[in-house]
Formats: sequence, C-alpha cells, structure tokens
Amino acid sequence: MNTPMTTAPATTLTSARPRTAAAPSAATRTLRYALHTTRMTMGNVMFMVFTIALPVGMYLLFSMMFGEQSEGQVRTMIMVNMAAYGGLGAAVTAGTQIQEDQRNGFLRQLIVAGLSPRSFLAGSVMAASAVIIPALIAVGLVGLATGVELAPARFLATIGVLWLGLLPTILIGIVLGTVLKGGAAMAGGVITMMAMAIFGGLWMPLETFPTWMQQLGQAMPTYWISQLGQWTTQGGELPVTGLAVIGAWTLVLGLLCALGMRRAVGLKRR
Repeated sequence: MNTPMTTAPATTLTSARPRTAAAPSAATRTLRYALHTTRMTMGNVMFMVFTIALPVGMYLLFSMMFGEQSEGQVRTMIMVNMAAYGGLGAAVTAGTQIQEDQRNGFLRQLIVAGLSPRSFLAGSVMAASAVIIPALIAVGLVGLATGVELAPARFLATIGVLWLGLLPTILIGIVLGTVLKGGAAMAGGVITMMAMAIFGGLWMPLETFPTWMQQLGQAMPTYWISQLGQWTTQGGELPVTGLAVIGAWTLVLGLLCALGMRRAVGLKRR
C-alpha cells in the first residue's frame, strides 16, 4: 500500500532561509557620521581650549578695559561679540575636519559603506553645529557671572540667534576642507577666521575703521551675526539687511560645498 507523500508547509521553508539585516537608511548613516565627528572633535583638547578658553579670556580682557561704560551695555556687546568669535572659530575649524577625514582614509571607508555626498555634507554641518554650542554657552555664562544683565528668555534667544547665524561660517570651513589639502586647510581656516573677526567688527567696533573697511565689513556675515545678537539683547528694529546678507552667504556657500563634496567623493572613488 502506497503512503501519500507529504510536503513541508511553505512557512517552514520560508523560515529556514537566512535573513539579512536591512541596510541602514541615508538618515541613519548621516546621523552616525555626525555623532562620530562630534565626538572626535570634542575629544580634541587643543580644539576645545582654542574655541572656549580663548574667547572667554578675550571677553574678560575687553570687559575689564571697556566694560564699565554705558551702564553695562558695552559689557553686553563684548559678550555677544566674543561668543560669536568663539562660535566662529569652532565652526570654521570643525568644517576643515573634512580634510583630516580625507587624509586618514576615513572618507574612503564612508564611501565604501554607501555614504552619499549629500549625507556627508549634512553630517558635517550637523557636527559643526553641535561643537559651536559649548563656545557660545561658555562665553555667555561668564558674561552673566561678571555683570551682564539679561533675562533668561533674552539670553537663550541671543545664544539661539548666534548659533543659527553661524551657519555660513560652518560652510566656509567645509569649503576650505574640500578645496585645500593637508595643513593648508587648517591654516586657511585660521586666516579666514581672523579676517572675518576683524572685518566683521567682533574685536573692535566697525565705526573705528576706515570707510572702505566699514563698507567691506557690512558685507560680512560676522558683522550681522553680531548685530542680530545686539538686537536680541537690546531690542529695537530687526536688522533685515543682515538676514539677507547671511542668507546670501549661506546659499552661495551651500552650492560651493555641494560641488566641492562631489569632487572630493569622486576623487576618492577612483
């Protein structure tokens, strides 16, 4: 007597097949890169000293020299400018980290892992945006501890405005990191940072400079970052011109970053 043949259920066959883990999404890759770069940058002791201790020290020096004038308004202005200067240094320096990633081969690993130029650019901006926060907060807290009088809402608004306004300076660092090679990227970042601080009036009031320097300074995003910070601390009319200048710099630099990133990734793929 023949016995009927039985077949295994389809579900059993299906469950026996090995399952492969789903590839991480572009957003996940971007976030992982941003977190990695943030940890690496904040773990650099010299970077943290340069971007926090230096602007705090300059704030204390300038506030001792000029801070007793105008019933504390000058001290507040100095706090805003030195916080912007600290954020500027952190933004440009963090942006040039791209060159270090190219030099040590980490960028090639990211490309092999499937990170796109867009994700790489977004992760770099996110990481740089994170590392400028300690510099802004450190100068701000020292300012509050040494006589600057600001309501909590105005203090937070000032930190937020400075943080958002520094976006084009982050992009400047990224452009330098994709265009220049080796130590030239870091040197270019320092020179650019110093020039933008001076011509933007972060160290000395722009009104003390010659006319041509004042005109050049008013085209700098750093000048308007400072003016927006003064607006949040002292009130008055919103400097709409400053928003337009910062927006224009952000747009142009964003396009340059995208082109430079595609070029850097393309070279690594060869």
